[in-house]
Amino acid sequence: MAQERGWIFFDIDGTLLYARGSGREAFRQAFDEAFGWDQGVEHVNFFGATDLDVFRKLCVERGEESTPEMEQAFFDCLAPALDERLAQNPPEVFPNVEPILKEVSKQWTLGIITGNIEATAKLKLKHAGLLEFFDERGFGCGCDHEDRIEIARHAWERAGKPKRTVLIGDTPSDIHAAKSNGMVSIAVATGGFDFPSLEKADADFVFQDLTDTNRLLSILNEL
Repeated sequence: MAQERGWIFFDIDGTLLYARGSGREAFRQAFDEAFGWDQGVEHVNFFGATDLDVFRKLCVERGEESTPEMEQAFFDCLAPALDERLAQNPPEVFPNVEPILKEVSKQWTLGIITGNIEATAKLKLKHAGLLEFFDERGFGCGCDHEDRIEIARHAWERAGKPKRTVLIGDTPSDIHAAKSNGMVSIAVATGGFDFPSLEKADADFVFQDLTDTNRLLSILNEL
């Protein structure tokens, strides 16, 4: 009997690409358009964060109570603001990412686990020329939950609860999300955390970047 096709879930920012600051600019614009707030985000640490959690924490800073209606209004403004910026300044795709996706998609189904809301996740992938590699059934995003562990669980459930799962990300939050959901954790030091930090966070495997195709394929073939 043929082995069930496994799933590899990828984080986006810091793992596949760098959005060149467009996300922060879009956040500021969305606050202005949705609520008329002059809300700076320079102090926000987006590494491993989720859009829903960031929004709620900024509301607390302002003494505002976040509501589902406010969250929807904000996210409705966030996506077009980001789309406009990415059209003018496309994301930087990290070295070897597209060849890696082409290669691993031959044997695995690819999904996304990200702190971005679904609309902005797909916009970043689209402007980077990577959206076609990912299966619609396997998206876990920052609009699903404020906690990345729960986002990963959503993605796994939507993918049909596959037995063989891998999560590739660039932060300890990605590692913890993988471990909490029974996924193999592969970490890459292309984001805000260096190689030793990711090793210390107990990733199963750590890469400096995704240029070592042979090593990655060897690991995946053993799973």
